[in-house]
Amino acid sequence: MANSKRDYYEILGVSREATAQEVKKSYRRLARDHHPDANPDDPSAEERFKELTEAYEVLSNAEARRAYDTYGHQVPRGSGGGQPGGDPFGGVQDIFEAFFGDGFRGSSMFGEGFGGASRGPARGRNSEADIEIDLAEAAFGVEREVNSQTIKNCSVCEGSGGKETHLCHTCGGAGAVRTVRDTMLGQMVSQSACPDCRGAGRIVDVPCDECRGSGKLSKIVSRRVAVPAGIEDGMRLRVSGAGHDGESGSPPGDLYINLKVKEHPELMRDGEDLIHRMKVNFVQATLGTEFRVPTLDGDSPVMVEPGTQPGATVRLRGEGMPRIRGRGRGDIKVVVDVMMPTRITAEQRELLEKFEQISGEETYNGGGASFFERLRGVFR
Repeated sequence: MANSKRDYYEILGVSREATAQEVKKSYRRLARDHHPDANPDDPSAEERFKELTEAYEVLSNAEARRAYDTYGHQVPRGSGGGQPGGDPFGGVQDIFEAFFGDGFRGSSMFGEGFGGASRGPARGRNSEADIEIDLAEAAFGVEREVNSQTIKNCSVCEGSGGKETHLCHTCGGAGAVRTVRDTMLGQMVSQSACPDCRGAGRIVDVPCDECRGSGKLSKIVSRRVAVPAGIEDGMRLRVSGAGHDGESGSPPGDLYINLKVKEHPELMRDGEDLIHRMKVNFVQATLGTEFRVPTLDGDSPVMVEPGTQPGATVRLRGEGMPRIRGRGRGDIKVVVDVMMPTRITAEQRELLEKFEQISGEETYNGGGASFFERLRGVFR
């Protein structure tokens, strides 16, 4: 045990109100920095590491922490906190994970099974494919044939790579080798794939003619995929188990399908709503008229009221995109774009001048909100 009796909270750099997770996070960070193996030229590293472990063993145990908060370092016997920590290997387990991840195994002073099971054969890698759909297909859903380049185990040799094989002498058929390392905390055993058989456990004597000894074949795999209604551009679909085959019978990876939604020539998507720009000339906007606008279900009539101003919006309720995480559909917002004449004849000019002479202020009043205020309200 360390001779120093500094405050345990100070040693770990946490407050007295720190949660158990905060205590653990701080200990892992400091233990990595002060572990003797990480500081071979610093003779004081071992003492600092012991001090950190002692503090963590107390503060990571609820009963020991309550006793320490009450009595400090002078914990009376029988209080439940007389010895640091309640789990003699809690801090050691955490520091092993901090250095070696969760795949290590401990032996010697800790027992062969300490630290969890060894790693098995590698799972297959994920694969990807791309599909493009139009806006209507994104709205209502569609089924598509998807082709993906996939690495599969050879069906002739069943992934072994050969017709004749023998047991790998390096790993004894286990497919993995262990490296034993002595530390101040005892022996630690790390495990990795066997370099000779590459994790297969057997050595190929006569290579397979089909896969030329690799055990793998690259194939184009076709499958029917259902694209759900309401999907958005850039989303991905996951098909579980449809990726590349794994090693030695381990499960395959997944297939991720990247979705591209083509732009519609007349409808722009805004979340669950669609926006259509409807062009009318200034006479139609003044006198009023009826137009037909495109929707996902076909054309729909829209009435332009007399005196409609530029930027005015007409809503078609429930004609937009379906809600993925809800019920119903969004709207189509029809934005009125009033076109002004750019070239006029002498007769047209004369008629417009006459109209201006007989018009007063009341002719133009009642326009309501400004153009920019109306346009701002269109987008979410």
